[in-house]
Amino acid sequence: MNPASLIPIAEPLPIHWAWFDILLIVTLTAHLLFMNALLGSAVIGLIRSVRGDTGPLRQAGMKLPPLLALTINMGVAPLLFLQVNYGNFDYVSSVLMGGWWLAVVAVLLAAYYGFYIGKFKFDAMGPGLRGLLFAASIGGCLYVGFMFTNNMTLMLHPETWTEYFRVQGAFLNLGDPTVPPRFLHAMVGALAVGGLFLALLGRTRKNDEFVDLGMTWFTRATLVNLAVGFWFLIAQPDDIVAAFMGGNIPATGTLLAAFTAMGAMLWAGYRKRPRQSAVWAVITVFLMVCTRHWLRVLSLAPWFDINTTPVTGQYGSFYLFLGFLVVGLALVGYMLKLYFAARGRGV
Repeated sequence: MNPASLIPIAEPLPIHWAWFDILLIVTLTAHLLFMNALLGSAVIGLIRSVRGDTGPLRQAGMKLPPLLALTINMGVAPLLFLQVNYGNFDYVSSVLMGGWWLAVVAVLLAAYYGFYIGKFKFDAMGPGLRGLLFAASIGGCLYVGFMFTNNMTLMLHPETWTEYFRVQGAFLNLGDPTVPPRFLHAMVGALAVGGLFLALLGRTRKNDEFVDLGMTWFTRATLVNLAVGFWFLIAQPDDIVAAFMGGNIPATGTLLAAFTAMGAMLWAGYRKRPRQSAVWAVITVFLMVCTRHWLRVLSLAPWFDINTTPVTGQYGSFYLFLGFLVVGLALVGYMLKLYFAARGRGV
């Protein structure tokens, strides 16, 4: 069977596709920052708790439910923008995963409840039950991350879709050599940002122990992630590697910019400057998301050219979206102002 026959025809776009790609990159950056802070701080807190120090888990545990809510909310937008431009690939890969993909919602809800119970019953639970609860919720988040890794890689390789007819049912993209390093790249990155999140909490509370702990995890996890990132790169097909090694100027330039930002981030990390490290971390994650975008474009090039997608020029809905976005951001800013003002009064 010709895999190209399994690719649905792309739907017309109301506006130029570049707008959706820009929104995809920006919103995915925000989602990953929240996800990394959530998962990384939870894992670090759990490890310290097993060693007898419950302080990091207690402090992180208070933040995990709102962090997960923000992670989910920030994750909806990039998923929708992805489906607008690349839905003819993403929808197919989601369907091929079947129950594995549908289970993401249930597992995520269970993890959410676990973090909430951990927050409000932290002192009421014994160390064993508390550790088991947080470990189960972290495991749920890891499952969700692994399913997204499977989906995002499966959509890039229509030649593997015919596996559905051989196994006669849902399947995972476990035969793809890029899946393990891609998943680990995200998870190790979460440890780095989670450590930075703890360091920022420590700086806010003037807790030098938290700052030292967080920055140690931040720098060491970042160094490990450099090796994982190199593995992720060389695991790609030869033509993709060649594109990032100078064959495609925008892709190569983006990758080099990401490494440069990571170097600056490490420099600030080793000097234990959480706020400066946070600025470079945001820039680095943004550039890594841009690099990931080029990987998607290059991988789909044999099957799909987004420039051929019809554009209807209906900008009304886009202007309406921008209007609601501006109003929404203004309201969020106002609520944050009230929140910090209340904290300043001790409310």
